[in-house]
Amino acid sequence: MPSARTHDTITIISGAIMTPITYYAALEYTQLGPSTALACSFWLGSAHLLSGIVFSPDLDIDSTIDNRWGIFFWIWRPYMWFIPHRSFWSHSLIISPLLRLGYFVIVVYGLLFVMSLGMSQIGLIPPAFHREFVEQIYTLIKTRPDEVGAFVIGFCTGSAAHTIADWLVTKGYWLLGRYGRRLRRRYRDHQ
Repeated sequence: MPSARTHDTITIISGAIMTPITYYAALEYTQLGPSTALACSFWLGSAHLLSGIVFSPDLDIDSTIDNRWGIFFWIWRPYMWFIPHRSFWSHSLIISPLLRLGYFVIVVYGLLFVMSLGMSQIGLIPPAFHREFVEQIYTLIKTRPDEVGAFVIGFCTGSAAHTIADWLVTKGYWLLGRYGRRLRRRYRDHQ
């Protein structure tokens, strides 16, 4: 498999190509104005980079991607325990990035709930952070559907860049092995 650095390079290059294409496609083929098209292309490109570099499909193993979370690496431990590596649930084109995004939203909601509960236990009257979090997401989806849609598409394409690179390398090894070719360098140190 390609290394983490190779995956990052693929993600950055594909994001740099997709962002201006998205802007021009939004202007040409949709009813969006220039400012909304610019916002959509920005959110698509940002989500593409975020998904490919920080929310990579390799969060299901102890890897370089996992280490990028620093002291918050523990957030992904339950995900690692339940999601088999290179399975449909971790390396599909649409389901796996949405699963990681949903998982992260649930973790943030849970942390906000525990924080509100803890503050109320020590006698403070906290705002309901977890309810405000859900309300903010709902409001964002309702008031900015184009930008949210662009973000979700970008989040899926960032993960897809990683997954397709893995598929090409795996299929390439299989094809070369089938025809009697041996590769001198194997990517056994996949990060």
